[in-house]
Amino acid sequence: MTNSISERAQSFAKFMSNLPAEEIARVNELHRKEAVEQHNQFKAAFRTGKCSFCGDLLSAFDPAKPCRHWLLKPVGVRKEHIEQIATQFSWSILENYSRWVANEDSFARNVNDLDDESTGKLLELTIKYKDLAWSFSCGESDLSGHEGGGEHSKRPHWHFQMYADGKPFVRYNDYHLPLSEADAGFLEFMRANPGKVHRRLAGGTGVKELLHESTLDHVVAMGRSGTTDDDAESAPIKLDTFVIAEPGKTIRGADIYNLIEQARAEGVTVTSKMRELKDVSVQTFVSPGPGVVQQAPRSGRKRRGDPQLRAQDRAWREQQKRE
Repeated sequence: MTNSISERAQSFAKFMSNLPAEEIARVNELHRKEAVEQHNQFKAAFRTGKCSFCGDLLSAFDPAKPCRHWLLKPVGVRKEHIEQIATQFSWSILENYSRWVANEDSFARNVNDLDDESTGKLLELTIKYKDLAWSFSCGESDLSGHEGGGEHSKRPHWHFQMYADGKPFVRYNDYHLPLSEADAGFLEFMRANPGKVHRRLAGGTGVKELLHESTLDHVVAMGRSGTTDDDAESAPIKLDTFVIAEPGKTIRGADIYNLIEQARAEGVTVTSKMRELKDVSVQTFVSPGPGVVQQAPRSGRKRRGDPQLRAQDRAWREQQKRE
């Protein structure tokens, strides 16, 4: 069975690689429209305390009705119930649901899917909602199946971690969770096309999408970072802007002051207003904001909040990737 899933996943990856770009775009748009509709239904139900998938209250737990809202840990849910839904729904469905939930609390910053804060696995991200944190992981050896973890490890699988109130509820090494055929195929496609697959999940925006080259100019130009003087500590991205006068020109302090005041009045970033200055060059450096949830890699090493320590941690991850 393991070989057949792996073989079908590889066939799917080859099929996707040979599709014309126009056809991929057409299919993606169809899926995106469907996802937008589902997300709208989710939001409407979630904000009234109900689940759009099973119809029950988010606080309800019925062992006879496995549902993705069990990730919210309603009373009665135990770790074996998380294994049950992770096996039944597989990775992508639960990740997508977790992203939707996280963005109900705060846009993007609670979804850390940044590559440079990972250890180089195919799938590696952490998502937070209130006192809950979910982490997803799948390396190349997991996708292929490997020895050393019993029969379950020999098939294509993924790993899941869940924390509640800062304490482990499900650990990465508790289970080798089977990948659905569709999920295995998509991950195989990612493995076959490293760095070329850009995931955009309707309603599930994470920090990686905010920093992607396809959206970065818009974020900077429009000031859509969520960064203001009042919420800088919780912003999903950090903007550092350098303004340099052209040779023979000067920058009036009053002009900069006026732009700062305009930015506050309009509720946009100062960076977006700096582009209105004349006879200057403007450079903006974008990085993850201090409010971004920390990634919890399977290595056990945790990223820390201090910028210098974070830089050291990223250097360590780069070394892990090379090894």
